[in-house]
Amino acid sequence: MSLVAYAIRTCLGAALVGRTLAGDRVYDSAVQPIEEMIRKEPQPFLVISTDDEEIKPTGWALLDADRELNFVVEIAIGGMTRIDLPEAEGGGAALRLDIPHTDEGLETTLNMVGRQIQREILVGGVWSDLLRDIAFGRKKVTVRRGANAEQGTRFAARQYVFTADTIAEPEFGAEPDGIWVRILDLMQADPRLAGDVPLLRRMIAGDAMPDWQRAQVDLGLTNASYRALGLGPLFRAEGEPLARRLIIAQAGRAELSVEPAP
Repeated sequence: MSLVAYAIRTCLGAALVGRTLAGDRVYDSAVQPIEEMIRKEPQPFLVISTDDEEIKPTGWALLDADRELNFVVEIAIGGMTRIDLPEAEGGGAALRLDIPHTDEGLETTLNMVGRQIQREILVGGVWSDLLRDIAFGRKKVTVRRGANAEQGTRFAARQYVFTADTIAEPEFGAEPDGIWVRILDLMQADPRLAGDVPLLRRMIAGDAMPDWQRAQVDLGLTNASYRALGLGPLFRAEGEPLARRLIIAQAGRAELSVEPAP
């Protein structure tokens, strides 16, 4: 149900593309087992996903409830890793550092990529800044290892599981604002993500809703409860109206009488 989860995956993926030894091999929520992906792509790759989400609402007020979410970056490597060394570090276009396909080499690659991921999250650009604003209350990071040396396929994998408090879900029936405008603007400027902008905008706004109805949803109240508080429309769309007539009197002006539409 969470657009927040989508926003986190999008920000993190965009922040990491081309910024680690995985290069452009950054995937959103891949459903294939790692073993199958390794056979097709032995070079380092990243899989970004969102896992458990815990919401603590008051009644049915789900959108603005406190929420805690796990988002995951999984690193996997199943072959030799080649790194082009920049000239500033004594390298050049033809000089490469080869990390062998051994237990030690795989572990070294995981260490390096893990360090690169942390750097991009903490000191990266506009995407990582937005990520930290969305997942603002980081509580813990859990690191889990994985490996396989059977059936002729040796690979190593590591998961970084980030647990954080997040911003609220956007309102229904209202135009995007705040952080949601920022993410839409950044997506629009990214050729890989621009095609998803209309759908995300539609998921945020949906069909327009009046202010009173958005307030009712935010509070998680039923129609009867909302009307009992004296809130909501004076006239129902169907059935017996709540009021026969609304008279507005203002000093110095003629009275205005409003009746329900037939």
